[in-house]
Amino acid sequence: MKNIILKGVLLFLLCACFAISCSESGTKTANPVAATEDAVATTAPDLKNVSINLPKEPGYHVFITNCSICHSPRYIQDQPDLSEKTWTAIVTKMQKTFGAPITDSAAKEIVQYLVAIKGKS
Repeated sequence: MKNIILKGVLLFLLCACFAISCSESGTKTANPVAATEDAVATTAPDLKNVSINLPKEPGYHVFITNCSICHSPRYIQDQPDLSEKTWTAIVTKMQKTFGAPITDSAAKEIVQYLVAIKGKS
């Protein structure tokens, strides 16, 4: 008989703990997806206000048209100054390895643009 009472008490405590934990999480938000979206909305940068300060040298429009399909042009601002050989290897990798739809003539213009704005002297 004591065994049945003990099991009943344990079951009651377990149910009470579960009910309390559910009610506490329910006070934050009833919808966990909405809570995640709210968290992302408060931590994500406002992309409309991200400034891109790349010079409008020859090849700028070819660069913007082809490269911003996959990544932000701002990514280039954070790169170190690289040699023409290195920029060529990077653009070729984007074409051949990652499948960027860049023609060979556009790739040459992009490399020249990158060398002009972020080339090693």
